[in-house]
Amino acid sequence: MSFSKLSKNHISNLSELVISLQRGEYENVLSQTEQIDIPIEDLLPYINWKAERYTRNCVARDEYFELILLCWEKGQKTAIHCHDEQECWVKVIFGSFAEVIYTHDEEAGEMEYESSEVLSENEVTSIIESKFFHSLENVNSGRSMSLHLYMRPIAKCRVYNKQTKQLEMKELSYDSLSGKRL
Repeated sequence: MSFSKLSKNHISNLSELVISLQRGEYENVLSQTEQIDIPIEDLLPYINWKAERYTRNCVARDEYFELILLCWEKGQKTAIHCHDEQECWVKVIFGSFAEVIYTHDEEAGEMEYESSEVLSENEVTSIIESKFFHSLENVNSGRSMSLHLYMRPIAKCRVYNKQTKQLEMKELSYDSLSGKRL
């Protein structure tokens, strides 16, 4: 399937987004990431909160893409991680996040700070280059949600262990799949 299929369809809800992805209309989706305003009602079946950590809720996936809704309580954050050389786009549905970008100094075993920014509702960030690692933290005064699109599903990724200064492979899992809690 070609990743450069082009369609001019405007995406205005979650169903249209998933259909465009399933049809391989990736350029169409990516050209609209900041304009797509998914009604919160569309996301209700996938919303799932946990007090101890953010949740990963798979909305749709096939062999070419993975669309996941992450639900975050105040202060929850990811470890420093990469996306196993997969392209990733993150859209803030509501709330705000601090994103920090790093590169890994293999000789020193350290993560080197590259940049940081705060992302607010409807803003989009992406990780395209495999050399970058990042972390996300919910810095909102309450809950936040973000929609993550990966161009190929990611079963595992490298995570930086601050104590050992080593990269570790972590298996990824979902808290819900197609709206059903696991």
